[in-house]
Amino acid sequence: MAFVAFSTLGLACRAEIGDPCRRSTDCSLQGERTCDLSNQSRVGRGECTIEGCARNSCPDEAACVKTYGTDFLSVACDPEREDKASLAADGTVLPPLDACLPHEVCLGEGLCADEVSARTSCRRACKSDDDCRGGYTCRLTGSGGVYQTPDANDPDNLRQVKICQPL
Repeated sequence: MAFVAFSTLGLACRAEIGDPCRRSTDCSLQGERTCDLSNQSRVGRGECTIEGCARNSCPDEAACVKTYGTDFLSVACDPEREDKASLAADGTVLPPLDACLPHEVCLGEGLCADEVSARTSCRRACKSDDDCRGGYTCRLTGSGGVYQTPDANDPDNLRQVKICQPL
């Protein structure tokens, strides 16, 4: 009976998504959670995450987001017309625009982003800054190359979610 209580206690102490870490074993001994050190220089420690997620696959405290490399967000595009024909006010059909390369997607803020190098990961969901650890703020996805992962059944629904992001 003592073993059951001890093992249950051990599961309850597992790090949550967004908790500070220095190495992946700080997040999980089983290896399903990793320590993302990409913002370590800004916030002092990494954060626990799950890489390669899909919509609705993260733990309750987290949301799956897709992050595009912001260093390469430089080519302007029109998200309403990229690869899609549209109607002008007078009913004239406007041809689709093609500013982005075939391996790129036109983000909501009007910039082409490399779809191949984008990564998905579970990030701490929040309602306000109080839900985030020090050095982080609660921000809405949908800009700066950070988007909620699309729903495979409804890819055009670009619903936004709030996640803890470094200041």
